[in-house]
Amino acid sequence: MTYRWGPTMTWTDEAQRLRETCHDMKQPLACVFALVAAALAEPGLPRSAADRLEQLVEQARCLRDMIEQVLHGDPHPEDRVCLLDLAFLAGEIAAAERLVYEGEIVFACPSEAVLTWGDPADIRRIIVNLLGNATRAAGSLGKVQVDVRNERDMAQLTIDDSGPGFGRIPEGHGLGLQSVARSIGRYDGSIDYGRGSLGGVRVRLRLPIGLPVATGLTSPTENAHRA
Repeated sequence: MTYRWGPTMTWTDEAQRLRETCHDMKQPLACVFALVAAALAEPGLPRSAADRLEQLVEQARCLRDMIEQVLHGDPHPEDRVCLLDLAFLAGEIAAAERLVYEGEIVFACPSEAVLTWGDPADIRRIIVNLLGNATRAAGSLGKVQVDVRNERDMAQLTIDDSGPGFGRIPEGHGLGLQSVARSIGRYDGSIDYGRGSLGGVRVRLRLPIGLPVATGLTSPTENAHRA
């Protein structure tokens, strides 16, 4: 069924426009990879500059994965499932968010790996959405705390923000939550919201520890995704 909301625009038109836009983004993105590779090959490049360029590559890879999913879908999504260190992934995303957020992000790094399973692109997108909503709610002078830990039989990610709390968040600060909920459901996870220690919202994400038997992946040291 096609839903119409204007004299000429339809959901089908919008989906096609999205695919065309994603297709057009592939060439500039390929140039980004090429330019970064050339910069990394420069002799005498400072280590700090190289680290920033590597972060740029990681963000570009995430964008590439999203574009490919829109253009081609994923006919074999189970092939992408692997062990993930939720703590490492959350720390990496928090570090990237600090580059664009004027407030304070505190990441409580656990002393051990927090292993769960899933498509790395899906789990990354979940964390990016939750953290992005938290920083928007907290505002440019606010504070966000991120905590990752093993909690009984679940890998747990908790994000607290110093925003105004539910019912007082400006419109548009709940972006991506429907997508988050769908992704969490695919991995037998759960999410809940409540009042946080900073006065704003506390989001708690729980995902199963380890891997489902059906994946055939059994060795955390060999299969944990940390990049």
